[in-house]
Amino acid sequence: MVHLMLQCEQMRLLTALRRFAHNAAQSPQTSERCLQVKIFIQVAVIGPPNSGKSLLTNQIVRAQVSAVSSKMDTTQRNVTAALTEHGCQLVVVDSPGTIGIQHARKVVKRNEPMLLTGPERALEGASHVLVVHDSTATGDYIHHRVLHLLHRYPHLTSSLVLNKIDLVQRRSDLLELVRILCNGKVGGEAIKVMKSQMGRLGKAGTSAQRHSTMGLHTDEEKERSAQWQQKYRALIQKPTHKCGWLETKSLFADIRGWSNFDAVFFVSSLTGEGIDALREHLYELSEDKAYRFDENMVTTKKPMAICEDAIRAQLLDNLPSDIAYALKIKVTEWQMEGDVLQIVAEVQCDKEKWGRYVLGKGNSKIMKIGKAVNVSMQNLFKQQLFVRILVKSRGKLIDNTK
Repeated sequence: MVHLMLQCEQMRLLTALRRFAHNAAQSPQTSERCLQVKIFIQVAVIGPPNSGKSLLTNQIVRAQVSAVSSKMDTTQRNVTAALTEHGCQLVVVDSPGTIGIQHARKVVKRNEPMLLTGPERALEGASHVLVVHDSTATGDYIHHRVLHLLHRYPHLTSSLVLNKIDLVQRRSDLLELVRILCNGKVGGEAIKVMKSQMGRLGKAGTSAQRHSTMGLHTDEEKERSAQWQQKYRALIQKPTHKCGWLETKSLFADIRGWSNFDAVFFVSSLTGEGIDALREHLYELSEDKAYRFDENMVTTKKPMAICEDAIRAQLLDNLPSDIAYALKIKVTEWQMEGDVLQIVAEVQCDKEKWGRYVLGKGNSKIMKIGKAVNVSMQNLFKQQLFVRILVKSRGKLIDNTK
């Protein structure tokens, strides 16, 4: 009976999410083609950990469907989100960061296949790929696991998204970064820029009005040894998660970019800068085909999973990594009391001292976490609700108020 009630409440909230999608703000700049016929596109979002993929996904679909925190590996399985407006359905699949099995076991403390297979599974159903790169990262290269994925799926069109530009002091420096990450080419043509346009960042492509060409030899133009070619062919046949971390790192050791990006976008997922242009580009790439989902659907993610991930994100933001990654979160109660949805979630700790750290002095820390989760859930579900978080260790409830 309890299980049936949980299912009924989740179905009711899924309906609320669909209504929320219908009432979401709509961009007045959406392509006119969308107004004439139903069109569809599914996009995969991939990139290294902590590059801002989840926040970018939320911005594109205008809903907080993916949990976001300042720590890496917040997303541990693919999240499918959708935005339908003006006859266009845009489906975005947010994927975990490209990591290896050792990182998953030692840092994230998870051995779940979805954490490792997610990025490739996102590509399997996509017609376009968004490769997200942190503009503030010290490395001027595309991550070797991302490169392996791109080389395995060269038939998919792709765009480079330079994220976190709000944190870049001299944006003109990003042009050199683009040159490197794109191997000097965008849309099959050499990148051309004018100095007078460097302060104005948007979609970077080719134009007859831009006159200063920056040359760079692409990896295709470089001669590779027979040994490298043999290794390449062997590794490209294997799914990325089945390749050793050092194998892909060695294979792409002197390859820094991808020559097949059709466009480059400079965005801030935090402020929303550049998102409209990116969304419009995705609509332009869409095809005349049937919708995959109901037009009022926002996400396929179950409401209880959304709640658990929201709690996990807040724990990551408020606790040391070694503790936060080791915690297990589970929603145990989910029922309506009048007009209020009452939710109870448990945080399981292996050690009692961890539980007391999670609670904080006088339970102050868990109260802060709970408040943030409540706000996040109410904003998404548009439903009056209350989330109560209990902290346990080996089945025993821990309380710091005494």
